[in-house]
Amino acid sequence: MYRPAIAPIEMPVTERIARAGETLFLEGDPCDYVYELREGIARGVNFMASGERQISAFFFSGDQIGLPLGDRYRYTAEAVTELRYVLHSRSGWNEAFLRNCRDGGQFLQSIGAEQDPIFRRGIVIGRHGLLVRICAFLMVMIDRLPSDGSDFIFPLTQSDIGAYLATTPESVCRGFRQLREMGAIATPKRDRLRILDREMIESIASGADHWGI
Repeated sequence: MYRPAIAPIEMPVTERIARAGETLFLEGDPCDYVYELREGIARGVNFMASGERQISAFFFSGDQIGLPLGDRYRYTAEAVTELRYVLHSRSGWNEAFLRNCRDGGQFLQSIGAEQDPIFRRGIVIGRHGLLVRICAFLMVMIDRLPSDGSDFIFPLTQSDIGAYLATTPESVCRGFRQLREMGAIATPKRDRLRILDREMIESIASGADHWGI
């Protein structure tokens, strides 16, 4: 469900659709447009000189991404799921930014909202121990995931999670299996996640040592 952006840009817009896996913009391309997500999940990707793929953030409905904080995009944006989004021109976004600042609005928060997921990733992967990092990742993600009754819609692949956590898909698979065995989560379907013991996940994410991990 679409959540309005922190600082909406009031101008005529036409919604567009991106298929899962489609690229919205490339790192290093001229920053000509701001993308406001209306539905779906996107990922921010950076590529190392070695070709290694690193996921720096996941973005959700209501987020504005590709903000013109420089002349060029700082990451590549890809659709994880089918996306509905609208484009705002760089000049239109800048005009709205200035107008909002004059009116004492909250436009600066939209900048923070784009930077926060990238900042949080640094905190997550700085945790000691893979299971701790997986639980910290879940705590970052689950409150932004859409729900389907008692389950969260969880379309992220083990490869994506591994690229986010700087580990292998096999390690992610082992970590999720361990959490299922501990009774913290269930995965009733391939793209569904059920949180059975949030307190346990929060405790592991905090680095509590009484879990024997």
